Amino acid sequence: MKKQVRLYNMIMPLWLLLAMPAMWLPTLAGNFIIDSAVLMILLKIKKKEGKKQIWKSCILKVWAFGMLSDIIGGAVLVGLDLLLDALGAHKASSAIMLNPWVNPIAAVCVILCMALSSVFIYLFDSRVSFKKTFDEESDRRQFALYFAIITTPWLFASSIVVW
Repeated sequence: MKKQVRLYNMIMPLWLLLAMPAMWLPTLAGNFIIDSAVLMILLKIKKKEGKKQIWKSCILKVWAFGMLSDIIGGAVLVGLDLLLDALGAHKASSAIMLNPWVNPIAAVCVILCMALSSVFIYLFDSRVSFKKTFDEESDRRQFALYFAIITTPWLFASSIVVW
């Protein structure tokens, strides 16, 4: 007897794989621009001297660790999606990827993954990205906190369903 193959949640992973190559460059560039703008605005608000030098000293680390943090949160979100699907919670699983606000389980998963990404942004920035940039630990923590809040991956909570 031939083994039956079931393709439960295949459209979304295939869609992600197909979209990723086309989306990586705009995503990387967009995050770099956003991180640069946030850094420059914060430096202006905090009245820091040598803005260009500070930007040069940390922007690549801030950007790279921000992307890594988003990837960590996104990977956990995909893992939760697969787990929920395997457990038979297909509505919650679909909602995570399409519209998390229609299902309470999906909404909680998305919010937790956004928070996870923010925690990683804070940890990476306060301990690595701003370590050599700011002498004062309070400056490092404050800038890291602002980045964790402002550059949270807010798009995790967006809906791709437009009707």
